[in-house]
Amino acid sequence: MTSTPPRTTDRPTHRRAPAGTTALRLGLLALVAIGIGGAALELAFERHWQSFTQLIPWFALALLVAALALLALRDSPRVVTVVRVLAGAVLLASAYGVFMHVSVNHGMGGMDSSWDSLTPLTQWWYALTKSVGNAPPLAPGMLAQSSLLLLLASLISKTKPAS
Repeated sequence: MTSTPPRTTDRPTHRRAPAGTTALRLGLLALVAIGIGGAALELAFERHWQSFTQLIPWFALALLVAALALLALRDSPRVVTVVRVLAGAVLLASAYGVFMHVSVNHGMGGMDSSWDSLTPLTQWWYALTKSVGNAPPLAPGMLAQSSLLLLLASLISKTKPAS
């Protein structure tokens, strides 16, 4: 009588993640989708397409849409890596957008006769808080928020390896 050793496979079997984890992941993905929709509407309402620089957030939104679709459909390690790279690129674009908006607002401060009497810190504070200028510095932050939510969602797997 001979016994056969148990079969081992190279590929792990997967089980569904716990319901709470799945709900959290879906909630994060839904928040990303809402953020994308809100940012797109804001950009459209502002007619934010007059120059190449104004097209950057549209490209960033396209990257977010692609990353969201990838992560929603699949969560293989390769897909998760691609999603994280895309979200990182959008974070960089968002930081650039905040910088540009604050810089434009700071430049508009020169039109005020009392601008030069303010300290540089006060000038930059006014530019950041939109006390001068019309560019909303926090609008690009919507892209950053969606990117960070997508990064968080990428940490939660749809399936977990069997132990």
